[in-house]
Amino acid sequence: MSNLMRVSGVVLLPPLAESLGLTAAAVGFLSSLFFYTYGASYGVWGVLVDNRGPFICCGLSLLIGAIGSFIMAFSGSSAAIGVGRALSGLGMASLFTGLLMYCAFAFSKEDYPVLVGLCLVVGHSGTVAAVAPLGYCLDIVGPRGVFLALGIVSLLLGVILILFKKQDPRRASMKFDAVSSIAVTDVISELWRTASASWDMFPLRVVMLTWASSAAATAALQGLWAVSWIQSATKVDLNTARLCATWISMGLVVGPAAGALFFKRCGCLGEKKAFLWCCIFNQLSWFFWMGASRFNDAILVFSFSGFAVGFFNGCGYVFMGNAVRNLAPMDKNAGVIGVINMLLYIGVIIFQWGTGVVLDFFPAFSACCYREEGFLIGFGVIMLIQGWTFHLITKAESFRRGAA
Repeated sequence: MSNLMRVSGVVLLPPLAESLGLTAAAVGFLSSLFFYTYGASYGVWGVLVDNRGPFICCGLSLLIGAIGSFIMAFSGSSAAIGVGRALSGLGMASLFTGLLMYCAFAFSKEDYPVLVGLCLVVGHSGTVAAVAPLGYCLDIVGPRGVFLALGIVSLLLGVILILFKKQDPRRASMKFDAVSSIAVTDVISELWRTASASWDMFPLRVVMLTWASSAAATAALQGLWAVSWIQSATKVDLNTARLCATWISMGLVVGPAAGALFFKRCGCLGEKKAFLWCCIFNQLSWFFWMGASRFNDAILVFSFSGFAVGFFNGCGYVFMGNAVRNLAPMDKNAGVIGVINMLLYIGVIIFQWGTGVVLDFFPAFSACCYREEGFLIGFGVIMLIQGWTFHLITKAESFRRGAA
């Protein structure tokens, strides 16, 4: 649900922008509202998941997300879309953290990398559904029908988690009254301590920056500009562009499965080298994407390179999730993941808004299509930032607790 809600902007927002007469920067801003609340609340949700367990936190957040979808379903103004998008981000922010916390407490350390990979495979199936399949649904039932369906599914899932909260393994391990109140100041103080401790540990800082830059770059492409970029570069029809962009999501589904097997086999000593090569191939995949229009069969190159971007990102996410479990204390894992994702979505906000600003300097030649030069300049800057964070991997001695 989280990935489906996040990426749905690439399909739902550009047509809405056309009907409302919005600029590219405005589209980027409306899309980024999801990430404002998502990123700002991620760390808070992480501390709450550490202290109250994933079932109750994820259940409540899904109810918030359902409200956001219902608002967008029953109102078509830009203000309502912004409010709904913001509430959807707030509601989806606890889900990934809660899922990893559940896996950490319910299963063994040896099985954790495979479980992270499996969780990412299932989760990123939402990104597959959010492009071409969601686009077809949009053509059939319209934006109101799509938002209404998303809201109903979120509502049902939230109610189920709350009803089964006693099955939460994290609650079973707690040594305090799980229904007692928790002060807002305590949550903020705990979040600050977690963020400071994570930043001071260099290997964990590298994981934070690498995860943030690579995921934010992919989110800016997959979650907003991929379809428009493909149309601008190839002049294909909308459905063909949507289908082509779906290959990014397919890579994000397959990548974690491959990464789970790969990193489990490489062992402790080979983790750093394997992670570095994964990031190098990720960067190369981006270069192929940016140069796709120069090839005779540009759609094929866009599809292949998009899949590769998603695949190597997915492989890297498995390593990063496992590194957090190895480097952070067990009872602080959710808080650390929350801090990382706060940083990640600051990057998403900057990247989506920034690329929109750059595109406004290159006027669109038709609705929802912008000149390719704008995409190349905007994402070229993003690639410089991502490359710098990948270089930091070479400076970390290890990604195990106690590393310098």
